[in-house]
Amino acid sequence: KEFLSKREKQILLLIIEGKLSKEISEILHISKQTVDTHRNNMLAKNKLKNTSELIAKAIKQGWI
Repeated sequence: KEFLSKREKQILLLIIEGKLSKEISEILHISKQTVDTHRNNMLAKNKLKNTSELIAKAIKQGWI
């Protein structure tokens, strides 16, 4: 089962690279709000509190 959409994986990889939401929005040609929405969706559907937990889980689970 996929836990992240293709776009969420793209955003997660850029977050792991240390990019800010504004930078990610420019790279992917979407709004900062859309990046933040994807980030919040990833946290909510995985029942996580913050981006650090998301990164740790993604690495442990081999999502990326």
